[in-house]
Amino acid sequence: MKSSIFTIIVVVLISSNSNLFSQQRGGRGNSSQGQMTMPKVSPQNMAKIIIYDSDEVLKKLKLKSAQKKTIVNQAISKHNTKINELKIFNYETFNNVKTFLDKKREEAILNRDFSTMKESRMKANEMLAPIRAESMKQQMILNNTLNKELSEKEYKKWLKYQQAELKKLNPKNTQKPQMQRQGQMRGSGRNGQGRSRY
Repeated sequence: MKSSIFTIIVVVLISSNSNLFSQQRGGRGNSSQGQMTMPKVSPQNMAKIIIYDSDEVLKKLKLKSAQKKTIVNQAISKHNTKINELKIFNYETFNNVKTFLDKKREEAILNRDFSTMKESRMKANEMLAPIRAESMKQQMILNNTLNKELSEKEYKKWLKYQQAELKKLNPKNTQKPQMQRQGQMRGSGRNGQGRSRY
């Protein structure tokens, strides 16, 4: 079970990094047309830092046993404490990575070339690697605790919720509002022309 849990988390992390790089490659071609903006990235998100909401977790798991609810609350609280300690201890690293990425992002926007962000993001990931490893370790500890206390059905719900929370950490490219409006106007114009034929 431990190996399967670890595999799930690793797959999510790898897929998120792959999506990140594919967005960067696509950003270069789109930047010349001014259609896309480079999303700001949180170093804490890159390190897969998650503080869970125990009330939300209990709602998702739909636990009926008061004892299980107490155990889950305690496990979530312990996990959050460890993650907060990790954030505080690595505050300087997070700040340095944010400053580095913001600078590279501004340069990429100025030069209209986001291809350089791939190398910058790789360097940032290297800086965050030890923190991400510790975060994954705490995820594993939490998962092992819940796996012992929850039923198979309840635990599957937890894993599904956890994967959804990890995916939320992935950055998303955003489209400029002006370009969106222009696209809508072009689309409505074409529809109007089509109606005028009849």
